[in-house]
Amino acid sequence: MPLVSIIVPVYNVASYIDACLASIKQQTYQNIEIIVVEDCSTDDSKQALAPHLTDERIKVVQHRENSGLSAARNTGMQSAIGEYMMFVDSDDIIDTRLVAACVDCALTMNAEVVTYGFTPFKDGSTETDSPYPAANLKFEATKIDGSYFSLPHFAWLKFIRASVVRSASLYFPVGLYYEDWPFHWHLGLSTQSKYQLPISFYLYRQRGTSITGSTDKKLLDLFVIHSEVISLVEDYQADEVKKTLANKIKQSHWSILTRIDNDYLAAALAQAKKADKTLRLKGYKNDLTIRHILISNIVRMPSQVAFSILQMLRQVLNKRARIKGQEKNI
Repeated sequence: MPLVSIIVPVYNVASYIDACLASIKQQTYQNIEIIVVEDCSTDDSKQALAPHLTDERIKVVQHRENSGLSAARNTGMQSAIGEYMMFVDSDDIIDTRLVAACVDCALTMNAEVVTYGFTPFKDGSTETDSPYPAANLKFEATKIDGSYFSLPHFAWLKFIRASVVRSASLYFPVGLYYEDWPFHWHLGLSTQSKYQLPISFYLYRQRGTSITGSTDKKLLDLFVIHSEVISLVEDYQADEVKKTLANKIKQSHWSILTRIDNDYLAAALAQAKKADKTLRLKGYKNDLTIRHILISNIVRMPSQVAFSILQMLRQVLNKRARIKGQEKNI
């Protein structure tokens, strides 16, 4: 049976790493190596790791300086010797059947990539309270082609043949947030045999510090990330996925311009204007949803007018969110 490399970046997760590693060590599929990349934590993460190091399947790679999530994942990929690899964030948990289901699919279908779903749970839940899926789920996989690009970008939702990572020179961009975007697209453009399992065996911990809920200047990195993905699509001449990418970028523009802190709104608007122009010049066409039409029209207005309208839109959306929150508490 093939060796599977499971890459776990670690940085300041002393409260979570024990549950994470326990869930990996308890996999029903046992031929695994667990590559822990310790990114110079400033809390007690190293001490929390210590009890697990008696397991010979765990290999710790220590960074000399804090380098970020992308660098840690890249280090893990470089250190991996398995025939397949996957990622688990160190504050999350995986169902004990996940690796077995992925290996079975990869071997049966000769899949280069196997994807699966996730189950969110709130930070503070105990492991026994976590929403482990029912035991009688069917694992019948579905072949996915262009629909792969519509899936969530998260790296931890992918089981990958390691030879693909090396032949396509896949990596995560260092120094940027939202690094999963280019990895997701590069992986999809580099592979032909992709399958999706109808299981949600990855348990995603919802924390207040998660990048997915950010409203600060980190969101500006998305404009750089989008440019990288557009370059990938152009390099691969993948015209068939242009509409999917345009839809994702437009939805991203909506999220950025309605969420980002007011101090960075002008900068975000300027970047959205440049991005919108690039998409039009390169012939990218998105679906004509209400949000897409609205955000495109706003972005194409003179800057001062667009900024004022965005301020009003944000006020309306914030008021609506407050009302919904009050209704939930009644």
